[in-house]
Amino acid sequence: MSRIAKRNLQREKAKENYRRPPTETDENEAEVKIENNDMELDFGENPEGDAPDDNDGSDNAGSKADEKHRTQGTDGDEENCINQADMLMDECSVKPDTLLKAEQNCSENLDVVATPPSFCMRKARPKITSGAATGSEPSNIFEAFWHPTDLAVKPVMPSKKGDKATETISVLPFEALPAADYIKLPREQVNAFNSQIIQSLNGSFQVSEKQNIIRYLELLSMNSDAANIITNGPVMSLLIKMLRLSKTSVLRVQVASLMGLLIRYSTILDAELASSGIINALSDGLRDRHDKLRRFCMATLGELLFYISTQSDQDSKESNAEESPMKDNKSGALWQVPSAVIAPVSSILRKGEDDLAQLYALRTVDNICSQGTDWTSRFASQDAIGHLCYIYKATGKQENTRLIAISCLSRLARFSSSCTHLTLEKLSFKDIVCTLFKGNPREQQISLNLLNSALVNSHTIPNMNRYIQSLTEEKQLVPGLISLIEQGSDILRGKTLLFVALLCKNSRRWLPQFFCNAKLLSAVDRLGKEKDGFIHQCTVAFVQLVALLVPGILDTVSSDIQQVMGGKRHGPITALTGRAHPKSTIHLFPVILHLLGSVSFNHRVVTSQVLLQLANLTKILETPFQARDDFQMILLRVLEAAMEESSVILMEHKIFTSRFLLSLFILYKGNKDCDARFLCLKILSDVMIVIFSDSSLTPDEQTLADLKTISHKYFLPLYPSFAEDEDPIPMYAQKLLVMLVEHDCVKVSDILNEATVSQCFDFLLGDLSNANVSNVKLCFALASAPDMDSSFLSQLQVVRRIGTLVEFVTAKDMDGFLEPTLELCRAFIICGIGSSRSTALTKEHALLVDSAFNMSIAVDQQSCIMDICDLGGSMGIFLEVVGNSDPHISDLASDCVVLLLKAAPREATMGLLTNLPKLSALLDSLKHGVSLQLTRLLYSLAFSCRQYLAQGMILSISVPALMRVEALVSAFKGSHDSCLADAASYLGAELQRLPCCG
Repeated sequence: MSRIAKRNLQREKAKENYRRPPTETDENEAEVKIENNDMELDFGENPEGDAPDDNDGSDNAGSKADEKHRTQGTDGDEENCINQADMLMDECSVKPDTLLKAEQNCSENLDVVATPPSFCMRKARPKITSGAATGSEPSNIFEAFWHPTDLAVKPVMPSKKGDKATETISVLPFEALPAADYIKLPREQVNAFNSQIIQSLNGSFQVSEKQNIIRYLELLSMNSDAANIITNGPVMSLLIKMLRLSKTSVLRVQVASLMGLLIRYSTILDAELASSGIINALSDGLRDRHDKLRRFCMATLGELLFYISTQSDQDSKESNAEESPMKDNKSGALWQVPSAVIAPVSSILRKGEDDLAQLYALRTVDNICSQGTDWTSRFASQDAIGHLCYIYKATGKQENTRLIAISCLSRLARFSSSCTHLTLEKLSFKDIVCTLFKGNPREQQISLNLLNSALVNSHTIPNMNRYIQSLTEEKQLVPGLISLIEQGSDILRGKTLLFVALLCKNSRRWLPQFFCNAKLLSAVDRLGKEKDGFIHQCTVAFVQLVALLVPGILDTVSSDIQQVMGGKRHGPITALTGRAHPKSTIHLFPVILHLLGSVSFNHRVVTSQVLLQLANLTKILETPFQARDDFQMILLRVLEAAMEESSVILMEHKIFTSRFLLSLFILYKGNKDCDARFLCLKILSDVMIVIFSDSSLTPDEQTLADLKTISHKYFLPLYPSFAEDEDPIPMYAQKLLVMLVEHDCVKVSDILNEATVSQCFDFLLGDLSNANVSNVKLCFALASAPDMDSSFLSQLQVVRRIGTLVEFVTAKDMDGFLEPTLELCRAFIICGIGSSRSTALTKEHALLVDSAFNMSIAVDQQSCIMDICDLGGSMGIFLEVVGNSDPHISDLASDCVVLLLKAAPREATMGLLTNLPKLSALLDSLKHGVSLQLTRLLYSLAFSCRQYLAQGMILSISVPALMRVEALVSAFKGSHDSCLADAASYLGAELQRLPCCG
């Protein structure tokens, strides 16, 4: 027995929903083995339909054997079938290679021969394997939007209705066995029991008695094992004969119903059944005048045709496969299904036919069209499609019937693109779109399938542009679709995403309406976080498809601009309404900008091709033309967004250094738009800083050579303009200049002119809270340049402001500023001492109190910066910074103390002695630290003591502080560090000379 079929029947027996996943353990699962590769039929049912009423007859047949069997059982609930909701099936798996081979043309109705793969054939059901299930990304857009439920199948034959708990069998010519006992009989007893049934049906019993026997067989058919025995035995042959030859219509109706139930619940059909004449008998029944007979013949034939269609597909798969040793290789009779059988099925779809028979015919076509084999083409005629369109549009039809009709159309469109064309000739494309906003979820899903199929195959459908054009009048289209994407089920959201992408692909006019909408992009970014499932599959395909539209947009815009400029067109030009003026396509540029702002699209949109196209557009914009101002701002924002990720610049740095940078400099020059000038410089600065910051590119000689050339040819000539431009352009220019200087692309000597130097130091004269690190670094580079004239620095009169800057930075804990600010102070001090002597003094601190050394630098005092003495008032701040936990900061501050005492002895001495309490505390805190700073401070204090006496200074020196210093000095004399001990000894001698100490 088929495992899936058996499981479904067990669920149905227990009144369970087929959608519910199977339990962890199955009672008889260990006994169920599938010996061949036939596909399995896994029917699902509507929990509100007929499934709950299906019970195994074995549950009650024995207890009801004495009761009278109703003679009109087949008529009881048949009329209610039309009201059942035709729900989609539970998720199943169908291999893509089985279903994705779409038929390209509607073929003629030909006889189809299905050779069974073995003597016994199992019912087969297509298995859909979606991309979501496998975790793989869709290989094409057509594959992406199909969900497993789109090709789900449903039993054609209605299940038996009625309260099985109260049904009884009153009189039978033989003992009525429950199904559970019947299936356990040995073969000989089964044959004997079946012979009794056959004799009873063939005998001269009254019609009512024969109806009771048929009723009993219906109860047995609810058990799949029993149905297998009856269907593949002599009883079925007798039923076929009775259907053809019986003169009693009521009996024939019950026989047709019984045959349908047997085929529905059977899991095995023997090949000999094909030669029994069952197809012809059922086909003849379709032409009978009795409505109920036609209905059940249609339902039974539908079950059988679907089974044959699945076997035809499976047989073609196994034709070249190695035969299983478990198979009986004796070929059974071939299933012959001539066109004469298909024709009456299609004819039942015509206007005026019985509604129930039409419902069964629709289910038959719907199931068969899920296969995607040659069978689909047998229903792909113009007449059949016309009938299906009529049923869908008919207002008098039940909604369930209408939905099955459009489902048939959707499945036909999937496997035959020409069927889409025939469908759209009968159904309005706009009306189908409108069902997305007012239909139920199932109708929305089917409509999206039909719409997406049409858009995918738009190149084969005449008047497709006209169909799409008709949507422009639908004001609810954009908000309605976005609402579906935000609030619909996962299936609807995924399919709607792809509909939007395909619509935009076929007509670019929709791009701004969708992709300049923040709600859509926000929804896509949320959906993009899904890692698997159908919605992930659709989102990936959606992003891929939309990203592929970007190069075409850029080509269109480029061609339009060149047309306006009178230049030649390059590359293919896509027709666009009203493109005589570039403003006809400028509305497409914001689309790219919004896509770049989306997390989902950013990495997909920015490719090498797109960057080259943007570089070409930037090059074009170097030449003025009509409406250039409109284009340049959008283009610059697009460039800025495209370069937000530094990886883009690093991977394509050659495009930037060889193309973008040159064009941006040219675009800046002479541009009247301040915002455009700012964006040009910002992009320039961002690109070059990213390149310089990457260690893998900085050693690249060619890259550095290109940047040097650009800097000298374009940047330096424009720097005065940058410096005088509106904020924040000067800041970006200074930041870039510092980077160029640090990487030797620009030498300080290149900018040593009075105007540039003055502009660089201007920030010190303003509000220091507006200062930035680039300002300070640039000033340091200028002050420390060998060619810098110290007299010019004196003219700036900024030393006091530099001291104030040190105080400001220290008070605000601006650690990033502190180091370059101290370096700037040190550079100003060194200007008067000389770099060589400053270096010597930094290394040999004892030189500070060396008389010969002092005399050697006396001549340099004339070239000292005149206002350097103003830094003496900042000695307290220097001492405070010496205590900084950063060793490099502490080293710089202590060095400044030493050098300042040489550059401005009197002022520095006064500053140091005035802050003696702070110095004593600092010495105490450093006694267990690095001896370098201690040594410098001890020599500095010794130098100050000598200056105090030599200059006859009148200062108020703190005696307690001086006593603490003396105590510390005594301790330092015993240090193991000889330099520190020497400094302490020298300072101790100087302290003894002070009047207050002596």
